[in-house]
Amino acid sequence: MHHINIKLELEHHHKDCYAWALHCCNADREMAYDVVQASYLKILERQKKFSGKSAFKTWAFAIIRNTAIDELKKRKKDNVMFHSDENNLYDTAYDAELEKKLDQKLSKLFFTEGLNRLSGRQREIMQLIFYHDLSLNESAEVLHLSTGAIRKYYDRAKKTLAKWFHENGIQEL
Repeated sequence: MHHINIKLELEHHHKDCYAWALHCCNADREMAYDVVQASYLKILERQKKFSGKSAFKTWAFAIIRNTAIDELKKRKKDNVMFHSDENNLYDTAYDAELEKKLDQKLSKLFFTEGLNRLSGRQREIMQLIFYHDLSLNESAEVLHLSTGAIRKYYDRAKKTLAKWFHENGIQEL
């Protein structure tokens, strides 16, 4: 077992953990905050279970995802509304300065529209790979899928986005 300082790792990856939780919670900031807190408690309780076979971030993301799924199920069961169309910007947690600039905001909305053409699983994979810099193998671990399945979803997502961008007049990014 690798000996790491769990608290330092959580501090180092907090922004990414919150952003991943926000994605897993359909951009509901309050739920994401609750999920992160519950996940951190689980991580601190399970720190002896971290074997070092995967990166700490990968292990933490899997716990956050599972905690978010449990919370979504609980809220759905309790008939609590957990999704707001006003808060459905895919990446609102990443940089508040971008939202202040009209051109950049329009670019984000355009890209978000493209991402919304993907399946939920494809969006998750793109989120993990591009926003959180995880590899295909690490993404497979977080989502509990085989690497082959991740590659297939990733390839299909790239093709779908390329086609959509081409249809909308964007030749190169």
